Amino acid sequence: MTANTNKAGTESIVHREDYAAPDHNVESIHLTFDLVPNQTTVTARMIVIPKDDRKSDDFVLYRDDVSMTYLKIGGKDSLPGQYAFVADKLIIHDISEPIEIEIQTRINPRTNLQLSGLYMSRNNYITQCEAEGFRRIMYFPDRPDVLAKYRVVIHAPKDYKALLSNGNLMEQGELLDGRNYAIWDDPFPKPSYLFALVAGNFVAQEETIKLANGKEALLQIWTEPSNQGKTDFAMQSLIKAIRWDEERFGLDLDLDRFMIVATDDFNMGAMENKGLNIFNSKCVLADSRIATDEDFARIESVIAHEYFHNWTGDRVTCRDWFQLSLKEGLTVFREQEFASDMLGTPSARAVKRIQDVRYLRTNQFPEDAGPMAHPIRPESYRQIDNFYTTTVYEKGAEVVRMYQTLFGKEGFRRGLLEYINRFDGTAATCSDFLTAMEESNGEDLSQFELWYSQAGTPRVSVNSKWDENEKTLTLTLHQSNRSFPGRAAPKPLLIPVSIGILGDDGKDIELQLQGEDNPDGTTRTLLFDQQEQTWVFENINSRPILSIGRGYSAPVIFDIEYTKDQLAFLARNDSDLFNRAEAFDRLTLLMIDQYILDLQKKGPNQGRDHIPVSEAYLFTFEDILNDESLSPAYRAELLKFPDENYIAEHRILIEPALVREVSDQIRKKIGTRLRATLEDKVQKMATPGAYRPNPIDAGKRALKHVCLSYLAFADNPKAIQQIRALYKTANNLTDQLAALKISVEASLPIAQELLNMAEIEWQREPLLMNKWLTLHSRLRHSREQRTVVEKIHALTLHGSYQPKNPNCIYSLLYAFFRSGGPEFHRPDGMGYQLWVNSVLSTDQFNPQVAARLARVLENWRRYEPSLSRMMYKALRFVNSHRELSPDVREIIENALYEPV
Repeated sequence: MTANTNKAGTESIVHREDYAAPDHNVESIHLTFDLVPNQTTVTARMIVIPKDDRKSDDFVLYRDDVSMTYLKIGGKDSLPGQYAFVADKLIIHDISEPIEIEIQTRINPRTNLQLSGLYMSRNNYITQCEAEGFRRIMYFPDRPDVLAKYRVVIHAPKDYKALLSNGNLMEQGELLDGRNYAIWDDPFPKPSYLFALVAGNFVAQEETIKLANGKEALLQIWTEPSNQGKTDFAMQSLIKAIRWDEERFGLDLDLDRFMIVATDDFNMGAMENKGLNIFNSKCVLADSRIATDEDFARIESVIAHEYFHNWTGDRVTCRDWFQLSLKEGLTVFREQEFASDMLGTPSARAVKRIQDVRYLRTNQFPEDAGPMAHPIRPESYRQIDNFYTTTVYEKGAEVVRMYQTLFGKEGFRRGLLEYINRFDGTAATCSDFLTAMEESNGEDLSQFELWYSQAGTPRVSVNSKWDENEKTLTLTLHQSNRSFPGRAAPKPLLIPVSIGILGDDGKDIELQLQGEDNPDGTTRTLLFDQQEQTWVFENINSRPILSIGRGYSAPVIFDIEYTKDQLAFLARNDSDLFNRAEAFDRLTLLMIDQYILDLQKKGPNQGRDHIPVSEAYLFTFEDILNDESLSPAYRAELLKFPDENYIAEHRILIEPALVREVSDQIRKKIGTRLRATLEDKVQKMATPGAYRPNPIDAGKRALKHVCLSYLAFADNPKAIQQIRALYKTANNLTDQLAALKISVEASLPIAQELLNMAEIEWQREPLLMNKWLTLHSRLRHSREQRTVVEKIHALTLHGSYQPKNPNCIYSLLYAFFRSGGPEFHRPDGMGYQLWVNSVLSTDQFNPQVAARLARVLENWRRYEPSLSRMMYKALRFVNSHRELSPDVREIIENALYEPV
């Protein structure tokens, strides 16, 4: 199902309720590619099978920017009356019997700057077909529910050593004209969005492994020759992912080989094409010189994510694009579980969970509260590329996680395998997955399905009352959600709420519900399925403190009134490590809110920098910092100061300059008051010897960097010298990049010196130069005549900045727009003018990237009035351009008019 474009350029809206199955299947397709940069010829022979229950004999194929050189029907040249072109479709009439249809197209990969379909990266050929890129290669029923078996023949110049496609290599060699060829066969039916082709000058790291089923498989990671030797970590990550899926779910690699290709020109992070994953280079290449601890962790997760799609996305795909979360939310959850298992310890697993939830809150919660709000299974769309969102991915993963919370790991495994067994080789729906889960576990999940159809972040208000005489705690929960104009009022959801209760000694109390004979553990998961519900716990002998939503058991906002003392108590004592961090996070935000109130009481020149930070907060901070029972990684995650976007999202009205002022002052005061303790931790968290990106050393580095950051904001001379030395003597990029980030964010006098050194040292490595560009998005206002906006614009002319490369655009412009600071949100509107120019210029060649830039201003209504008015004008100006792509038009119009 696709959005059609009429002659006026406006797109029709596609509705989920209008889904209709295709009238024809494609049993098999034989593709031949004759690769020429400006004039590639693609020939397709497909066996088309009419369905018995079809409503029409018309066979519908989609097209986008391709030209047809010929069409044959049943082996004969087509006649004019046998087909028609209608908008973006080719309709072939009277296909009432199985028949072979042959089509040849001509395309220009060299000029395809959208990076969708078949395009060129340097002199290499790459495809990207999700969501609707295959129609930019061939006329085809390009929809997820048309699955075919593919056989692919590639003809390419003699110097192209790598000729790759999906499945198994059947044959390769040299043609009579001196060109090379390769023939690939994929034994598994797949939709066209999973088709892939790569051809060019690539080299491979190879490893043969023995699978759990006794078979051998060849693993290959292909890169350009200059990147050879940077794939060892990616290879080991792939092997770990294969082993984990075998052990956790009994799912084997089902092909003779599994390939990964890394390219610098890619709109996304990676793509799970069956047996031939194509990756952005930044998600594959790693060594101590070009990758940080975070990069290593991300690479391991992304490699695993795309491999896990082999079963949850490839072998079982989604029926239509409304079901996108069926594969993405499910696979994000599997990736998160894998990453946690690789970390091992409870503390490390908690850090991963904290990071995932913070990402959800910073990125998905604003989406749920803004004009692009949609359920994880959307009801409609205009451009499907705009719905690869944090809602579909991250909130979708949280919904999948709730199945495991409800049924346990074994129950979840049972349901997942039942789902795969039922739908292997077909296209399924979110309801199919839910049905497999409920029937495998003997539960009715009809109410749970509302999670798929209701947008917005639910709020759960929490009220608890302790009866000292009866020794009972009465817990009442009330749920509510955002109402949307024109949509049905939200219904109560089934929300699993995991809770614990702490006594005044800081220890968990055994939980016994009223009417139960005996207590049942110290953590209970309550099934909250009414608008308001009450539970009574017995034998609560001391004044209790509730620990709500342990492990973040549901993607909701818990509205609960804690005092500062209660939050400090939970931050020191909660046995649930996620909720321990949650308590300190709440305490930090309360302290920030109070500081802002105190600051607002001051006049412009009335000692604004002399407001004290709460002594209780400083005491709790230092207590956590010194708690050796907590891992360095966990302490680092708790104590790093919230970024400005995170703070802003927790405020009703966003005032970037005020958030910046408060953030800087509080960090300065923490660094000043706790100087001795912070300096002690910097010394103790040293990691001598060879660099190792393992969780222990990475945690020590993280805590060291957090401490140095607070000291830097306090203008600590010793810390400044340590930061300079950290950059100059580091044997790893993690320390170097941390030194640069701290010096830039704290506006240290050494910042420009270090940036200049990095530019010289990193200039030959694109991945490093992209990090260097991103560092400039963190620059602060200075007394220099040149503004940060002017510096960012100047960097678009820098030799390392490739203006049509998505990684460069994301690293510099998107990072600056997303920074949330007053440098972008300038009172003179210069930042918004740069945004306008960037969106419009990028939209001319890559609408997908432009649409991502455009989304930066979608929540303009939440900003202070002077900024909000300028954002609105910028949005209106972009919207006034007649040549705007459908991708960007949808984002801008939603932001302006908030569709119902």
